[in-house]
Amino acid sequence: MKNIAILVYDLTVEYNIVVVDGILDFLKTKDDVHAIISSLNAPHATTFDYDYQYWSGLEILKSKNIDAAIVVTNSFCHNISIPGLGKELKCLAPKPVISISNPLDIPGNHYTCVSCKKAYEEIVEHLVKKHKRKKIAFLSAALNHSPESEERVKAYKAALKKFGLKYDPSWDLAGDFTPRSAYDAILNRYKKKEDIPFDALLCANDYMAAGAISALGDLGVKVPQDICVFGFDDAEVAVNSNPTISTINQFVAQTGYKAGELAYNLLNGKTKVPQKKAIQAFPMYRQSCGCISCSSNSKGYLNTDGELIEKSGNDMTQLGLFNNGLNDMATIYHLLNMSDTVIRIRAFFDLVIKNLNVVHIGMLAMCVYDTPIELNPEDNFVLPKKVRMVMLIDQERKIEQNYFDQDGIEFDPRKEILPGGLAELSKGNYYLLPIFLQKNNYGYLLCRFPTNKYPIYSIFLKILVNAFVHSYIYSKTEKERMIMAEKNQTLNFQSKTDELTQLFNRRGFFEYGQQLLEFSLIDETLGCVFFCDLDGLKTINDTWGHEIGDLAIKTEAKVLRAAFRDSDLIGRLSGDEFGVIAPGCPERLLETIRARFKEINKEFSEQAGLPFTLSISIGHVQYTSGQNDLSELLKEADKNLYKEKKLKHTQRDKA
Repeated sequence: MKNIAILVYDLTVEYNIVVVDGILDFLKTKDDVHAIISSLNAPHATTFDYDYQYWSGLEILKSKNIDAAIVVTNSFCHNISIPGLGKELKCLAPKPVISISNPLDIPGNHYTCVSCKKAYEEIVEHLVKKHKRKKIAFLSAALNHSPESEERVKAYKAALKKFGLKYDPSWDLAGDFTPRSAYDAILNRYKKKEDIPFDALLCANDYMAAGAISALGDLGVKVPQDICVFGFDDAEVAVNSNPTISTINQFVAQTGYKAGELAYNLLNGKTKVPQKKAIQAFPMYRQSCGCISCSSNSKGYLNTDGELIEKSGNDMTQLGLFNNGLNDMATIYHLLNMSDTVIRIRAFFDLVIKNLNVVHIGMLAMCVYDTPIELNPEDNFVLPKKVRMVMLIDQERKIEQNYFDQDGIEFDPRKEILPGGLAELSKGNYYLLPIFLQKNNYGYLLCRFPTNKYPIYSIFLKILVNAFVHSYIYSKTEKERMIMAEKNQTLNFQSKTDELTQLFNRRGFFEYGQQLLEFSLIDETLGCVFFCDLDGLKTINDTWGHEIGDLAIKTEAKVLRAAFRDSDLIGRLSGDEFGVIAPGCPERLLETIRARFKEINKEFSEQAGLPFTLSISIGHVQYTSGQNDLSELLKEADKNLYKEKKLKHTQRDKA
């Protein structure tokens, strides 16, 4: 089984999605290949906080498990030059490295590219002969320093020269492939319609064409009557713009398909594999050049022969990325429940199994380093010599294993991505993602998913990673705390335990409670402190005697244990007063907790044979890094408890 890594900047951009789909379209016909996709962002990138962490995935893909790599080069151009990218990726050699759109300075590099020379010649000829336009300007992506944009400018200039048209450098405009950059480029240069010297504008991509059309409209310029506009890519925006955008289809998916073919042939020892595979682009004429009436509702285009093609050949719009979009959003909303509270790894594991079925992820492995690696933007990530797989779920192989309590399965990530390699994995598309939270890098995950809804999966996996990190930190800290507590308990159990309820007594609660607060805040986990008071203990003692009063206190202690989690700390502070520290418990669950108390009090009162139903009042306060003194927190919670008791008395008096 061959393993081919697919390296891309991210999978939320339309172009990147289509290219990756093209690669997978070829590989799906092969039974001896795994595709492992990784969104790398860029090394040392600081555009967004902590996105530089994604680049650590490259070190994992240097594993001996990986046989070849395919790189979507122009997806990285925003943050790194092509020579710089080639320098960073030389570490993959001598494995075959196939690049898309640009050659890389890596020994044995093969690549696919798009030839747009002929397409621009046809467009210029079309503008001159059909639309009588001879003053043709170009809006490039020069701000992005993109080799692709430079190729398009070069092809545009060559086409002008071929047809004897003047190239005027004063007409040059520059953006960065975004609509806003095109919009600003035009309005910064021209203040009114009469200032514009050209009658046709070619743009480096469709998004810039859409931005240009918007800016021209603000100046009172009509497209296509005053100025014909062309884009490039045949992106989704081209058919949804008003007017629809005439453009160049560069067979985006085909560049990926051919890259997959090159990689596969190289891995299988085929001779005479070409170093370069060029795909010919072709023009598509729509409303923005005047070939289709602006009053038409057609989403089609005219080809070079003037034939109307109603079903677009656009390989981007056929993806249906957000079909059933409401279902996708509902799924994400559902998955956000995973991050509602901080839970143990065991509970997290059960929740993951449940939610993987919802999003159709068939396999998931979570691997962690022994010690989190603090990574700053300027640092180079160094892959540890060992990693531990703490979780493996594989529905096809019927595996559901939580290895956390056994300290995971140890292996060397430089030799294999998972213990035993990838040979046992079912054929499919896999996604590798670093596990990190802010500066700390904890490990990585590998998962298999069946569809091309990469943006949805990117969101889901980010939710999953965040929830896992919090759960992992909490569980590791809890382990350490339990070991510490066990040692202390052996020596001091009697002195810190309430004899009647077997909860912590006041001394134990304050000692261990303050430690729990500090551990929680180190992990950046907030929570609540509760002050609880058994209602009517004096009346119970006066009416039924102190023996029943003691039974009421013991029963209420059981109620507290049932209402809160095992990881929460509970203590008896005095006769009828209890304290609770609940890390990761949000304030919005307070009403749920009250309802739970009412339900359990009724059930446990009956089980204990009490001649009445227990009732408890609670006050709470949320702790923070600035408010973390347990004594002060309990005082504040006690004040809030007093308000609840006062409300109960008022309601009882009214009744």
